[in-house]
Amino acid sequence: MICDSFIERRFHLAMLPDAAAMARLVSIRRPDLVLMPLGDTAADLDETFRLLDTIRGLHLGIATFLLAPERTRAQVVTAAVKRGAGEVFSPPYSALDIVTTAEKVLGADGAATAGPDHEAPAALKGFGMLTYREQQILQLIVEGRTNKEIAIEFGLSHRTVEVHRRNVLKKTGARNTAELVRMALER
Repeated sequence: MICDSFIERRFHLAMLPDAAAMARLVSIRRPDLVLMPLGDTAADLDETFRLLDTIRGLHLGIATFLLAPERTRAQVVTAAVKRGAGEVFSPPYSALDIVTTAEKVLGADGAATAGPDHEAPAALKGFGMLTYREQQILQLIVEGRTNKEIAIEFGLSHRTVEVHRRNVLKKTGARNTAELVRMALER
């Protein structure tokens, strides 16, 4: 039923058999959104967390939604959000709520559109429009990386990273890096 709702709104879908297949897809072709179960056993949670770490480690700004099983503890949800889950939905799942949230995160057309510099802007909840590169920089800022470390990661000048960081602060309305990190973790 959730898949039907996404198809009706003209989203492109790929249904995959397991987390390993999803990890391969994410490393080959950047999806705009990953929707997956949170899992209810320790092994399932470990697999979900590994996949979240993989997606977050790619620094591509991929939105990740999780479907939590009944009676999921708050600590598990918090751990999932800290590992990069953008939203965690609880049962009973509302296909309309999930699709509507996806549209808000990705834009009305169901996908981020690429600009002339091939940087795809994506609406981050509470953040306004950040370019693809700004999302990458934000992710590394949240991880505690310095401008020089970020510059090395992307093969940029540290001055360029400073400009991106300043733009992220300006677009998000954060007064300083500490406030930016807090806002990013709360989204």
